Amino acid sequence: MYKNILITGATSGIGFALTQELVKNGYTVLASGRNIEQLNALKAKTGCAIYQADLIDPQQVIALFTFAESMLGQVDVLINNAGMNSRKCAIEEFTLEEFDQQYAVNLRAPALLCREALKVMKPRQSGYIMNISSTVAKRANPTMSVYTAMKQGLAGFSGILMKEAQPHGIKVTTLFPGGTDTKFRQADRPEYMQPESVAKTIHALLNLPSDVVMHEMTFRPPVELE
Repeated sequence: MYKNILITGATSGIGFALTQELVKNGYTVLASGRNIEQLNALKAKTGCAIYQADLIDPQQVIALFTFAESMLGQVDVLINNAGMNSRKCAIEEFTLEEFDQQYAVNLRAPALLCREALKVMKPRQSGYIMNISSTVAKRANPTMSVYTAMKQGLAGFSGILMKEAQPHGIKVTTLFPGGTDTKFRQADRPEYMQPESVAKTIHALLNLPSDVVMHEMTFRPPVELE
């Protein structure tokens, strides 16, 4: 049913593994990220299409979707995977620059991409949007205030998106992955989920029966009990 997929944050971690998983299974993927060297490496490895974009810049966000729609013919699936957390710090220590950057990447960019996707998916009466939040959105961790606020904001936005999109044949899923062993973390965490496992989980959602919509999904490694 779905063929053409746009993935943000594809140069490392979950996005890198997800691109490989989807291309391997016959999907046409446009992978986006800031690091052109990593994008080229991903293209060489998988044969996917690539597009360099800095999601802090809203004009580049819009240009990304416009390119994807043109290059792919149409975007069947949008996967908002990109995210960033500049550092952990107490509330009184975060800077305005850090707040604005995390807002731009973690909330504004996916919201803009969802807006652009709806413009083309509604007339087609089909499509799938996946917004990757985090289990931090379900908790209150000290030193994670800004990141948590943005991920909770994305989850709230995604819930409204689901109600507006679903009557038009568009599936929307908000994902809450738990601990994943990626370079997003400073130290290796082999007890956490591997990016490849997360990628396989996301891929499985694309193959659910047409009369099933996964509105939200929380999934964690076995070592996490909440």
